[in-house]
Amino acid sequence: MSAGKIPDQVYDQAYYEALESALKDLLDALSPVFSEAERQEVQHFLDVGEYGVAFETLCGIITEEQKTIPAPSVSLIRTLADRMQIDPHWWGAIVNL
Repeated sequence: MSAGKIPDQVYDQAYYEALESALKDLLDALSPVFSEAERQEVQHFLDVGEYGVAFETLCGIITEEQKTIPAPSVSLIRTLADRMQIDPHWWGAIVNL
């Protein structure tokens, strides 16, 4: 490694920490519309580091239960999906609810 170069795992750690924080913020923002069981299901995947599964589960709950969510949460879902490179199949219907 050359002098001054930051190891890739540092970037990976920072990426995942930011991702986890954003997903937790989203889950917190959705607390008024999620049941405790729904929240716990998503939280479980966050706790074990399965961020993609957590995101897909969260989006599935919103879609299947036809939950109305605030515009800032929809925006965050779009941002996270783009950052995580999640197929719109998992989240695209949310913008139409």
